[in-house]
Amino acid sequence: MTLFVVMGALALLSYVTLQNVVAPAFDKLELDEARMNLIRAERAIQNDIMNLNAITGDWGPWDDAYYYARGEYPAFEDSNLDRPTLENLGLNLLAVYDVRGEPIWGNVIYQDELVDLGMLGILNSGTDTWAYLVSHADPAGQMSGLLQTDLGPMMLSSWPVMRSDGSGPIAGTMIMGQFLDDAHATSLRERTEVQLGWTVIGSSDGISEAIESPLDGSGSALHETFPTKVVSTGVLTDLFGAPLLVLEVSTPRNISALGNSTVDGALLFLALAAIIVALVTWWLLRKIIVSPLAGLADHITSMRKSGDLTRKLGHDRYDEIGALAHEFDKLTDELHEARKLLLDQSFKAGKADTAAEVMHNIRNAMTPMINGIDRLGKNFAVTDKLKVKDAIEALTSPDCPADRVEKYFQYIDSAFSHIAASNADAAENLTVASKQARQVEAILADQERHAQVAPVIEKLSLDEVLDEAVLVIPKADDPEIELELEEVIRDVSVRAHRVGLLQVMGNLMLNAYESIERSDSDRGRIGVTVCEETVDEQPMVRLVVSDTGCGFDEGTSEKIFQRGFSSKEGHLSGLGLHWCANALAGMGGRIRAESDGPGHGAKFHVLLPAAQGG
Repeated sequence: MTLFVVMGALALLSYVTLQNVVAPAFDKLELDEARMNLIRAERAIQNDIMNLNAITGDWGPWDDAYYYARGEYPAFEDSNLDRPTLENLGLNLLAVYDVRGEPIWGNVIYQDELVDLGMLGILNSGTDTWAYLVSHADPAGQMSGLLQTDLGPMMLSSWPVMRSDGSGPIAGTMIMGQFLDDAHATSLRERTEVQLGWTVIGSSDGISEAIESPLDGSGSALHETFPTKVVSTGVLTDLFGAPLLVLEVSTPRNISALGNSTVDGALLFLALAAIIVALVTWWLLRKIIVSPLAGLADHITSMRKSGDLTRKLGHDRYDEIGALAHEFDKLTDELHEARKLLLDQSFKAGKADTAAEVMHNIRNAMTPMINGIDRLGKNFAVTDKLKVKDAIEALTSPDCPADRVEKYFQYIDSAFSHIAASNADAAENLTVASKQARQVEAILADQERHAQVAPVIEKLSLDEVLDEAVLVIPKADDPEIELELEEVIRDVSVRAHRVGLLQVMGNLMLNAYESIERSDSDRGRIGVTVCEETVDEQPMVRLVVSDTGCGFDEGTSEKIFQRGFSSKEGHLSGLGLHWCANALAGMGGRIRAESDGPGHGAKFHVLLPAAQGG
């Protein structure tokens, strides 16, 4: 049932999509074609005007025409001004005026007959059009466009008559024209392959009232859709910018007809395809998938209720469902065995991991405490080597030479100064041992709390944590360690678990020291830098602990945080960095290690959430 509903919904969606997206797209293409046809028709007329202007531009600046207009070359008329010339140039009008605006020569061909120039009504002396067309104040001036005459609309071009090199003065005017008649309309239709025509404004039933502005001005046009065609109209203006012609283009509705037939065919195909696909799919799903999966679901439900993982499906099919059933039986067998082993090992493994991690952290804290106690013993041994008592007995002896008295006093003073320095060092060593003892106590207390509640995340100042973490570095002369902490650390705070972060940084510091120690170098450097950055749109703090120790190769960097792995010879625990990674993950942070190779030191990048405002 669901399958048929889905297929029906798909068919309905396809119908709505075709009717509201595809069919309107065809209509839009058809309207775009109508717009383009109107523009092509208008551009064809403009191109004819430009061609006429080009012909006039060839005749106006011409030495022969120049001297003819001045009355100095009458033979020009016999050789150039005749009807064959007009017909060869495709002209209906050719007129030459002198500089005063008087006609020298003019001919008009109307309906294949020569008629008088005055019949046009636009070139009669004293009219506005005559004054506009024959008067040229600028030697470079010329004009072209459409104009309504008494014999019909005409394309006109007027040029000043100049010498061939464009020099003057102006000798007169050369005017050429072509009628926009039926023959011209036929020629335009053949050239543009557009069904076009025009109507003179004011001559037909108010057709101009539907046109808002000229086509060659703002480009406004009217497109009316009829059942078989789209009629597009626009206005062409004359030389003076006044509306002259309504240009009409008819575009057959072939695209929308094709679109409708396409939509109907697609809908029929989709309907038939949906029915066939639904029936076949339903039958196949029912036979091949649904029934076997239903049996598998019943089997799983039975196993879940009984808890018996030894029950088998026992399918004898050899297709994908049969393979799935076989693998499921194998999975339940393995799961049954794994469950037994897991119950045996989970308790032991959990306790062992916890104990190992705690002991590792305690050992790290105990190392500087033991070193401090050793140095404290050396401080107390200093007094055993001093001979202050002997010096005092010599001074109290009556037989003490006078020249030795001052030297005994100097020795006693020096001895007490040495004792004072040793006491100061002993006090410092006691402080270190006390802090590390408290750290061990904190680790044990934290472990006790960890067994009951999650660690508390708080805002921590990095410089306070690092000041305590560096105490794990033994005070020894071999090798000599230079510790560099970036100044900006004191201004950065993070959100972390105090004891956990202290142990992480202590691990990293001690590892860096031991790495330098293994490099057999007399000197070494441990550096700590910090910067703030954004990771996954969360403000984070990156802490980088670098050393000049023995480094490691690429293979080591890939498994350095694995439990049980250690790059130290004779150190087989491999828990420190594994614990660090887990501890940082619990704080919302992470850690990674990098090295340029053995002998080139290492860097450990620690990412921690930044504290608010820190």
